[in-house]
Amino acid sequence: MLEIKVIVLEPENAGNVGAIARVMKNFALGELVLVSPKFENIFEAEVRAMHGVDVLKNMKIVNNFEEAVSDVDFIVGTTAKTGMNYNVLRTTITPELLTEKLGNVSGKIALLLGRESFGLSNEELDKADVIVTVPASSYSTLNVSHAAAIIFYEIFKSQRYKKKGAPRASSKLEKEKALEYFHLILKDINYSSFKNKIAERVFHNVISRAFVSGREIHTLIGVLRRIHSFLSSKNT
Repeated sequence: MLEIKVIVLEPENAGNVGAIARVMKNFALGELVLVSPKFENIFEAEVRAMHGVDVLKNMKIVNNFEEAVSDVDFIVGTTAKTGMNYNVLRTTITPELLTEKLGNVSGKIALLLGRESFGLSNEELDKADVIVTVPASSYSTLNVSHAAAIIFYEIFKSQRYKKKGAPRASSKLEKEKALEYFHLILKDINYSSFKNKIAERVFHNVISRAFVSGREIHTLIGVLRRIHSFLSSKNT
């Protein structure tokens, strides 16, 4: 079963939070978390939420990013600012491609929505497994609730026709273990320290965008562990 947690980082406008809750209700999403909201009065959010007011009543408010994502397997960031070919941090996929991947796994997914003024920071995007952008015309920045509605719709549409028995998604700990062995292999081969971070980010992007299953990541970890052991023995 696929679970979606919607996380809004430091929302500045209560009305936008209400609008997000409303479209969450439209598309059968119920778990909403706010990280350090910048408004005090929830009234405008309740007015904008309409029939999604129950989503607001059940939402959680936390103090930091780490607390918000502590129980998820995958983190999906969102941005309107896509990178060029050389910017691996801002390599993005479309909502359609995201849902194509989500249709093949089960697990808990965090969908991160950024601030109205400047979205998600580079540091926050760096913690995401995958980054989604909604393609638009010459003015590419959508209101956060509008972008959310498009992504929610695509997820809802794909999940309605999801096949039963989808494999378990690889967990956060399993992906971290694969990355740990990849890091050790880079050290074993004396890979340029200057390029290490980029190489590790590319590897992270590949396994994250593939939404590898638990079985796949288990096999990958085994192969990486054997490679590291072999290279270590040659270096001693």
